[in-house]
Amino acid sequence: MDHLAETHTHFDFAALDARQKYKLLIGTVIPRPIALITTLGLDGKANAGPFSFFNVLTHDPAIVAIGVENYSDMSFKDTARNIRETGEFTVHIVDQALAAQMEICAIKFGPDVDELAEAGLATAPGQMVRSPRILAAPAALECRRYMTLEVGKAREIILGEAPTP
Repeated sequence: MDHLAETHTHFDFAALDARQKYKLLIGTVIPRPIALITTLGLDGKANAGPFSFFNVLTHDPAIVAIGVENYSDMSFKDTARNIRETGEFTVHIVDQALAAQMEICAIKFGPDVDELAEAGLATAPGQMVRSPRILAAPAALECRRYMTLEVGKAREIILGEAPTP
């Protein structure tokens, strides 16, 4: 028992600032998958953004969760706004071959810039939702918004369900 107590680490989140909490979480939950999420705006413009706070939660129904950080003034970034307006998004698994393109999509472009074009990523229309599918991605999960949980002034968790035909 003494050996277990010596190797066990307790994290006091109350004593950590936001940056320390972030570093702790991304350093302990590994390997951490990265997703490239595509959406369409009401104007039909595509958007793509990387998300490291994402995962699958259940298989029946098939639910995917993404952690979204919006602007500090509580306005929505493109992905969150598009999902709220259209109710659709596509989650693409990022592998090593997509790492460079994912980094380009992480650049803080304005809403009029097509990150997919900037990154040179070819797409095809979604089959179950309108969000485009990235052809180079090893897997894509097309989702319809199931629920949004507000977890802070500028943070939310969006749950999406992979629809069935």
